[in-house]
Amino acid sequence: MPSAPSIPSSLWRDGDFRRLWLGLTASQLGEQAGQVILPLIAVLTLDAGAGQLGALRAVGQAPILLLALFAGAWVDRWRTRTVLVLADFGRALALGAAAVAALLGGLGLPALLLVAFGIGVLSVFFDVAYQASLVRLLRRDQLLRGNSAVEGSRSAAQIVGPALGGALVSLLSAPIAAASSAPFFVLSLLSIMRIRRREPIPKRPGRSPRMWRQIAEGLRFFVGAAWLRTVCLASAAFQQCVRLEPWPFGVGRKAVT
Repeated sequence: MPSAPSIPSSLWRDGDFRRLWLGLTASQLGEQAGQVILPLIAVLTLDAGAGQLGALRAVGQAPILLLALFAGAWVDRWRTRTVLVLADFGRALALGAAAVAALLGGLGLPALLLVAFGIGVLSVFFDVAYQASLVRLLRRDQLLRGNSAVEGSRSAAQIVGPALGGALVSLLSAPIAAASSAPFFVLSLLSIMRIRRREPIPKRPGRSPRMWRQIAEGLRFFVGAAWLRTVCLASAAFQQCVRLEPWPFGVGRKAVT
């Protein structure tokens, strides 16, 4: 029986890992830029006020609270590559549609809220799937280096992405900036689609209640692991501080004062 192909000892000599890393990095840049561009579309195109901006921010973040547990259990039943590609395609399509509608004068606040919510939903599934994809792609002894590389680019995207989104709006316009950020998702899906290593289809239980039992088991594990609770609380506090940062170039701040 032929042995399975071995994974190179160096991650950066592994073409599949490079493709995954490039896709994740591009997608994170597009996501972070989009989180700045959508509010600026509301301010500059729709003359949104403070309350409307708050609603837009809340709608965009709501999927994290509403769907994170469900997404974790659901992704376990699919190839992560399929989830990543579909999430990228959906976000590119949503940003492109919002840009076209804004340029044609047909974009209203309800439609923008729907776009923000849809992008938020797809981002939740993407974030869950990319973490699972590392576990399925790499050996156990490579996970630490793989996670370090991916989280390093993710942290860089959280810094560069908002600045990039603000710069695109300043140099072009808010609708064109939205269209310009969509190619990041296209680059991501094209890179991820080129991963050659075959990913097996996870076994799917026959009845849907199994998913809720899986979620309950995960919650019990979380409650019983003090170290995991500490990490999650620290991460939540950090994310909250990041999201409280003012809008780039003072555009949003001027609109809400």
